Amino acid sequence: MLEIAKGVLALYWLLALVNLVLPFAGPYMNWIALALLVVHLLEIVLLHGRLQRQAEPWKERLLVLLFGVLHVRGMRSA
Repeated sequence: MLEIAKGVLALYWLLALVNLVLPFAGPYMNWIALALLVVHLLEIVLLHGRLQRQAEPWKERLLVLLFGVLHVRGMRSA
């Protein structure tokens, strides 16, 4: 189930990027994407210690930036 949610979120990010180039959903999609990006950045800040203990912390930060708590739930607690 977690993988399906990650796939849906990846599809949303793709649509948000396309919406920047070819606006089809109005400004609302851009505002929602910006809000989601801010929330994921806050997750990175709040989980800094846990992310730092991972084998590849930069990769983990990137995945949290893309998938947020969906990635954190599947992460090993190192």
